[in-house]
Amino acid sequence: MKRLVLLCFLLEIPSCLYAVDNLRMPDIRCMGMGTCGVTNSLLFNPAVVGLESSGSVDINYFNYYGLKELGTVNMVFSYPNNLLPAGVNISSFGYDQYRESMFRIFLGKLLTERWIVGTSIQYTFLQSKLLKENPQYLSADVGILFIPVEKLLIGMLIQNLPSVEIRKKDIDIESLISYSLQIGFQWEIINNLLIVGNAETDKQTTLSGRIGIEYQLIDHFYIRTGIKVTPLLPTLGIGYRLSGFVVDVAAHYHPVLGVSTGIGLKYCF
Repeated sequence: MKRLVLLCFLLEIPSCLYAVDNLRMPDIRCMGMGTCGVTNSLLFNPAVVGLESSGSVDINYFNYYGLKELGTVNMVFSYPNNLLPAGVNISSFGYDQYRESMFRIFLGKLLTERWIVGTSIQYTFLQSKLLKENPQYLSADVGILFIPVEKLLIGMLIQNLPSVEIRKKDIDIESLISYSLQIGFQWEIINNLLIVGNAETDKQTTLSGRIGIEYQLIDHFYIRTGIKVTPLLPTLGIGYRLSGFVVDVAAHYHPVLGVSTGIGLKYCF
């Protein structure tokens, strides 16, 4: 069974699993809230860096279904400033025989009190001992955030559009450069409760959605839950903040394939 899951992920057989971009996942905090990242993840929407008040170093690891070959590691460094908030992101998925990697630079800018825009450029490549040529791509994202009223944030993300093939000969992996249009929101209903939601359309699905919540149970301790459709995946998560450090844990449950887990560590300065 584990070998079947691995083959489905690496070959992306639609009858087994939905196509998935293994490199472009939000941080572990968002993974616990139904993977809603359009309005609150630097790893997802470049415009988010325009809202940050402090710099940060963030390391995340997410493992699919308990298989070490299906692990994603990403690291992000962000540096907000008055001139042009910016950051870099490095992501890696897979193992020695098959690996997807991405290097990303992102910028964001607060235009007015209500509008924030951002853009990122990604260099993505695949390495496999089964291939004579390693596919390489360049792509760009555009993100927009809008604050209509206090404590409500609306976002839009155009992902991997445009994208350019640098080298591709014997293999075509759609998920590496598949475009995606996403809209999302986050609403702080009360001081301790945050609701987030995303809707997405791409080449693989006409429309999919996800929703999540985060509740501050006690000082510095957060509990999260959410659900993602296509396929249906409930999520859970917790987070703890201590001084400048943040630790987040998340889990997803697939009714057939089992549990996926992740952990993230963030330092703010």
